Amino acid sequence: MPRSNFYIILLTLLVYALTSGVTLQDRLLISTLHRLERTAYFEPSALNLFEGAMSGMTDVLADDYGDHYTRYIPPSHQSGYQDNLDNQYEGLGFLTRIHEADGKKQLFIGYPHYNAPAHRAGLRSGDQVVQIDNTTIAEQSNSEILELLRRQPETHLSVLPFGQTDPKNFVVLREKIRLDSVEGDYFDSDKRVFHLEAHPKIGYIRITSFSPTTAKEFGDALDSMMQSGVESFILDLRNNSGGDVSSCVQVAQMLMSPTADQNVFVTVRPRRGFEHNRTLTQGTQRCTLPMVVLIDGETASASEILAAALQDHRRATIVGTRSFGKGVIQNIIELPFQSGLLQLTVAEYRRPSGAGIHRRVNAADADDWGVLPDRVVEVSESERSAILQYRLLRSNLISAEHSAVLERFRQQIAEKQNGGKEGDALESKPLKFTGAAPYYDVQLDEAVRVLLGGDPPY
Repeated sequence: MPRSNFYIILLTLLVYALTSGVTLQDRLLISTLHRLERTAYFEPSALNLFEGAMSGMTDVLADDYGDHYTRYIPPSHQSGYQDNLDNQYEGLGFLTRIHEADGKKQLFIGYPHYNAPAHRAGLRSGDQVVQIDNTTIAEQSNSEILELLRRQPETHLSVLPFGQTDPKNFVVLREKIRLDSVEGDYFDSDKRVFHLEAHPKIGYIRITSFSPTTAKEFGDALDSMMQSGVESFILDLRNNSGGDVSSCVQVAQMLMSPTADQNVFVTVRPRRGFEHNRTLTQGTQRCTLPMVVLIDGETASASEILAAALQDHRRATIVGTRSFGKGVIQNIIELPFQSGLLQLTVAEYRRPSGAGIHRRVNAADADDWGVLPDRVVEVSESERSAILQYRLLRSNLISAEHSAVLERFRQQIAEKQNGGKEGDALESKPLKFTGAAPYYDVQLDEAVRVLLGGDPPY
């Protein structure tokens, strides 16, 4: 923020304080900001004082009232914050995997985002990046490697393509990359497949977050899934931290149909005033197939609202572990004079049954919060991490010829889980699987079992 803007803000606050019914504390705050800026020994910048005051006020809500979601976003972070809301970022367009062997760093491409710069340049999963802009990877730290990838708008890479021994040179341009928020089970001929490979009659759609484009993506995925002739489907909301609630409502309307006595999707409870309901619209349902929804402890906010509504309307069986418990509404306020954003909690969501979603400070397990699965299937934290990493690779590997990358990754997970010893690696667990899921994804396996008739879904 330019120094002149700070003085404009300060003057505006001062005029407001002198002409309106503000408190003594308001006037003291303005006076203190001005005094510190003019006379403090270490000569603080006007920008730091203003941003510190804003952050300090929101910290009080977190420390004293348990509201960890109200926060101040300074101008320097505003672009990244908006990119996160829009599910996009600026970069080369690939997920990295860094390994260390014999004290030397190795940088592999986990997967390139489809149609992003790296993918268009010809990079694929499993390719090893040897040099970045003529700098050899082996001796660099992790942070130095990532900084090299971010440094130039045009990045020159020396790469060992997967399975080859001779390096090739690639030039990749940085650009704004919009990520898909809807994924399928795997890729086939550069198209996402929205049914399970081992069970083509069971559809599979994963929503990674709710962005402004999610409803359109989900609708397209739903059409593709239905055209493939599936008879039931799995909606995977695991590790979905939420996002745009409007997109969440649109997704729900494709899956649910209101009845005369049950049409509430979610209830909004403000600090003051009356509760009001967001209701479902007749005639928007596009899928009536039996459903299972997968959730876990990272399923939060909009994804919890969707899972709760599907459960309360008895539209789906919920499988997994209890969700995170974030059910509050934030308004995004753009502050004047380009001085940042305020993400402010203003209300709470309640599920159609009236029960709470938000987990308050010191909430007990017996209290109403989050979404409790109909079928609880526990996994350890290391297993959850392995499931997530495997699913990221499986649903984003673009070329079938790189399927060996997936198998090698499975082996690495097994070795890591077992501490490098033989015996009780994950794939050796005495578990019964249908073959539809990775060998350690017991939650997906339970969803398949329900849909195949182990127990009827709702």
